[in-house]
Amino acid sequence: MEDKEEFLKEFGDYYGYPNGPKTINEIRATEFKRLKDTVYLDHAGATLYSELQMEAIFKDLTTSVYGNPHSQSDSSSTTSDIVREARQQVLDYCNASPKDYKCIFTSGATAALKLVGENFPWSCKSTFMYTMENHNSVLGIREYALNQGAAAFAVDIKEAVDQDGASRSSVNSVKVSQHPVQRRNEAEVLEGELTGDAYNLFAYPSECNFSGVRFSLDLVNIVKQNAEKILKGSPYSKGRWMVLIDAAKGCATQPPDLSIYPVDFVAISFYKLFGYPTGLGALIIRNDAAKLLKKTYFSGGTVAASIADIDFVRRRDGVEEHFEDGTISFLSIASIRHGFKIFNTLTTSAMCRHIMSLAMFLKKKLLAFRHENGESVCTLYDNTSLKVSSHDSGSIVSLNLKRPDGSWFGYREVEKLASLSGIQLRTGCFCNPGACAKYLGLSHSDLLSNLEAGHVCWDDNDVINGKPTGAVRVSFGYMSTYEDAKKFIDFIRSSFVSIPSEFKKGYLLRAKSNPYPTEGIENRLSSSGCYLKSITIYPIKSCAGFSVQSWPLSSAGLKYDREWLLKSWTGEILTQKKVPEMSLISTFIDLNQQILSVESPCCEGKLQIKVDSDSYLCGKEEFYLHSQRLQHNGYFSIIRYEVRCYENEIDQWFSNAVGQPCSLVRCCHSQYCSTLSNNGSMGMCRDVDSRVNFANEAPFLLISEESVSDLNNRLCSNTQKHSVGAPAYVNPMRFRPNLVISGGEPYAEDGWRNLKIGNTYFTGKILFGILLRYDPGNRAGLDTNSWLTVGEEVHSNSE
Repeated sequence: MEDKEEFLKEFGDYYGYPNGPKTINEIRATEFKRLKDTVYLDHAGATLYSELQMEAIFKDLTTSVYGNPHSQSDSSSTTSDIVREARQQVLDYCNASPKDYKCIFTSGATAALKLVGENFPWSCKSTFMYTMENHNSVLGIREYALNQGAAAFAVDIKEAVDQDGASRSSVNSVKVSQHPVQRRNEAEVLEGELTGDAYNLFAYPSECNFSGVRFSLDLVNIVKQNAEKILKGSPYSKGRWMVLIDAAKGCATQPPDLSIYPVDFVAISFYKLFGYPTGLGALIIRNDAAKLLKKTYFSGGTVAASIADIDFVRRRDGVEEHFEDGTISFLSIASIRHGFKIFNTLTTSAMCRHIMSLAMFLKKKLLAFRHENGESVCTLYDNTSLKVSSHDSGSIVSLNLKRPDGSWFGYREVEKLASLSGIQLRTGCFCNPGACAKYLGLSHSDLLSNLEAGHVCWDDNDVINGKPTGAVRVSFGYMSTYEDAKKFIDFIRSSFVSIPSEFKKGYLLRAKSNPYPTEGIENRLSSSGCYLKSITIYPIKSCAGFSVQSWPLSSAGLKYDREWLLKSWTGEILTQKKVPEMSLISTFIDLNQQILSVESPCCEGKLQIKVDSDSYLCGKEEFYLHSQRLQHNGYFSIIRYEVRCYENEIDQWFSNAVGQPCSLVRCCHSQYCSTLSNNGSMGMCRDVDSRVNFANEAPFLLISEESVSDLNNRLCSNTQKHSVGAPAYVNPMRFRPNLVISGGEPYAEDGWRNLKIGNTYFTGKILFGILLRYDPGNRAGLDTNSWLTVGEEVHSNSE
């Protein structure tokens, strides 16, 4: 309680809606009861809908009749009235007069941005200028510009700030740094021929979704009126400048005031405002800008008349009707008024102050963390003041964490541990490659090297060549609480901060393993004090496994382990994450009878498949999967699998078990294929010394019972501190390990470079537990006549 009192002493005037109709505690208790055991910190990705909001929507939809607005019936007129009111609500939210602006509904903010890029009057004399901090959905506009012969370039914008941290964005206080000009079809126009009759577009976000930095709306008038001055007389500054703001993120707390700033285009996403509906956005467009857009396609709802067999069409005059192709999502549009009702009740200014107080509090606490040796724990990615009155800071705290020796924790490690602690956040680059590269200090060569090393969006390659490839992002919403922020702070402290009492014991001291050990390992192995406690085989990827006392090894790992998988009819690999029913499918292999037995509560009877017979097989297929494994040359690889398919009777059994059509396939051959080119094209395929089954990264996953026990103690301690429900318990089998060891100290395995169990040698990669593969430096490690047996001693090398 003392911590909260200290927080309220500094932020009490801003936190919790002190002058609102409900306090934050009342809001959480009545409208977000489902968050009882969850800390949700990804509001920049998607904020949460209120339960009362959804009740109101459900009541509305179940008591009203809404017809297609393109009809003339009473129900259609009702819909048209609702849509008209919704358009006005959107305009009112941005203080936009209907005399100057129109609201075009789209399928999302991305569709709104695409509409601008697709219909903008580009020419070979045009320029597309955009800030480095832009979402990919904005960068995609570049394709339209370049294909029409226009020039495009990124800029860095530095705005002077006053003592309170607020921007002072006059022409003289804004510094613009231009990146290289991109151009296609250069022969069409020379720089000296650029004239002032071209239309140019400047795009920037109201709030960067990577760092949370807000850009001043004064940039609108500065660019429109003084482009030549801020671009220092560049020939690309000539012409009429129009401004596009991506407000998908920033609009939730600070919508642009269009009565003051004459923005031409504003893109909005409603699920980022109030959680629901998804799949609906809007483009707020100035009337004079709408007249300049050149739309080609027409559809139902956009024409006054057309003739089918001759080239004749007369389009509707209204801006909204002109650009809204087909029937709009009118039921979703009818729902947004219930979201705006929340915003009007709490007010955006109060929500902004509430959210900023949490973000500032979190930043201060994270920056104060120090390891035992005095080194800082956290690196934040923003350039804003730590004063709550700062107008340049949004709801986002973007960061990475360092070990005491200065090396980086991988952001995926942080995300996975946070999930175990009931904390939901986001990691990566958040579809903002420019901001990611800028804040992480990644050069073009770094980015291309990372791509060649296999790094793509949403993978686990979080640190390459000693540099992070992305970040951890925490983002708050209007319903976030002090307790949410505090739990994240406590999670960072307990999991990643080195303190004297836990030095050399905690998770944070994970060693960086050498994947290719030198010779003579057996001479350096010593008893670890651990023994092999359990062995688990998972014949079918993502289905339940079975435990054994001993089991034979094959060139692919444990014999038959993850040798089968389920594939949807569209080719998608099924996993528990997407198909939780797979966890209910139990498996067992009888080595003597050579039979795989499978059972499911959704199916009658046990399915038995002979593993040494081809009688069930009905053909071969091949497909490719990305591997998380790097080859010896440092390049990324994908694996080409040749698989055998089964007859319809077996496929139907599994389709019934998981509740969707699928097929069972068995791996019979695999090859690594190098990806060497910058565009990710496939290179040479090669056979591997051992067959690779369907394991994610390595043939074995080893977990320490003591490490999991220590994790549970930390989770229990955090729960008791905050008195929030029963402590979470993590079973070692949650990680789906093949091998569980017992004995020794918690996390001792993190320092092991190599180990020997029985007569088999392994080398590993650390995440949580160890991903093991056979040690290529020891021929004994490839003895496929070996067995692993429960109780065998574990010998390790920590050099």
